Amino acid sequence: MRAAHVSRARTPGARVVSARVVSARVVSVRVVHALVAAVCCAPFTVSAQGGPWTVATPAPAGFDRTLAQRASLAHLTALIGLNTQNPPGNERLTAQYFDTVFSAIPGVEHHVLPVANGRANFVARLRATNPTKRPVLIMGHMDVVGVDRTKWKTPPFTATTVQEGNVEYLYGRGAIDDKGMLATATAAMQQLALRRNQLDRDVIFMATAAEEGGPEVGIDEMVTTHFALIKDAEFALNEGGRVRVGDGTVRSVNIQTTEKVSYTIKASATGPSGHASVPLPENVLAALARAVSRVHAWKAPVLLNETTRLYFARLARIETDPVMKLAMQRVSAPGASKRQVDAAASVLSREPLHNAVLRTGQSLTLMSGGIRSNVIPSEGSATFNVRVLPNDDVRTIVQQFNRVGAEAQVVFTLDGEPRTSPPVSPVSTALYRAMEQAALAMVPTTTVIPFMSTGATDGAALRARGIPTYGILPMPLPMEDELRMHGDNERVPVAALGWAAEFLYRTLERVTAR
Repeated sequence: MRAAHVSRARTPGARVVSARVVSARVVSVRVVHALVAAVCCAPFTVSAQGGPWTVATPAPAGFDRTLAQRASLAHLTALIGLNTQNPPGNERLTAQYFDTVFSAIPGVEHHVLPVANGRANFVARLRATNPTKRPVLIMGHMDVVGVDRTKWKTPPFTATTVQEGNVEYLYGRGAIDDKGMLATATAAMQQLALRRNQLDRDVIFMATAAEEGGPEVGIDEMVTTHFALIKDAEFALNEGGRVRVGDGTVRSVNIQTTEKVSYTIKASATGPSGHASVPLPENVLAALARAVSRVHAWKAPVLLNETTRLYFARLARIETDPVMKLAMQRVSAPGASKRQVDAAASVLSREPLHNAVLRTGQSLTLMSGGIRSNVIPSEGSATFNVRVLPNDDVRTIVQQFNRVGAEAQVVFTLDGEPRTSPPVSPVSTALYRAMEQAALAMVPTTTVIPFMSTGATDGAALRARGIPTYGILPMPLPMEDELRMHGDNERVPVAALGWAAEFLYRTLERVTAR
């Protein structure tokens, strides 16, 4: 076990700062205390960076921008150094870190909630002195996806800063998804706690396990076994949305109000086996390939909802491509006919992200079959990951797969049972308004857009329990960096952390103010 230390080194063409934190194999209370002290007192510096991360408007009352930047960087450095790749997770490492951090904040109740095999969830509650309103919940997940170390330019579980041009980046798994959210939320709450006498509601902080998959020991555990700790929340703030950077500025703040539902649909093919020297017209793998190819190319019907209509209407305000702009206006126009919507959608669908927002989408992710190169197999299979719109029906999608696949030897079936989509979180709540006001206070020229996430988050479980939940990834990112999420060399601009902490502070301060 290694105590935390900071080392600095130069490499040709880039300034690299490596903050090595702690081995993730073993952890103790003493080590976590040392880790917190080390990262919070380390002499971190942030290079001067302009552009989208500079806030020109005055800081809100009680908020120290320098302190927020430094604390966010320190927390994220520590969190990246705790290896919680899932599987196996090991989120108890991070839960113990948060337990130590929040134990130093006056007025906070905190709970490490262990589950099996080194996994845990964490909940803290900042108690307002005299609350009259229900709490607000802010949350993120502690696990991260795995890595291929050979494809990373820096050690993925050692936070490393690299100066590239005029931007300083922090590299490490989880820098974006979702330890950046947790780090900046912690920094925001540390400052908000100094004003708890002025708060009109409690603030609940929750960090979950297993969001990236595996056993249901994260949000599912929280809403079943430990729901009493969070059930009085009026609304929640989670990951899921985006703060999008373009042309050197924050062009839009996309707040997630709903999300697609993830399903697995499997294709099973059967047919005669035989010796490969005698080709068979009913070759099972050929039939599987034809069916899968047709389903891959098929597009589900366009199906808009309240969130996606408003999304395209707001997005049209900042779209620079005149063809795309007109299509956005037409697809979201009140009273547009199906023919008009479909025509506009055909233009928008040229962009994969827009296509994913317009309809249920399917991605071929697995194929298998065969035992030897000289044997025609008798069976084969393929798997589609299907993201279903909240107002669509997965059973209809399965029927369409079988119709489009059009191979007698191939059958498409749903793996699991259909689920009821959680309700859409309304844009009329105090939390949504606070997020919108915070964004415009920091960047008066930005556009705030309700957003449907094409990916799945823990927010769906809270919406299903009646807690409106809004998603935001609070660090402003250009698309190049956003696409590194779950990929190689995940990174975040260091200055984006201070921006994110301020956005979260402003949001929480507004929604909790008397």
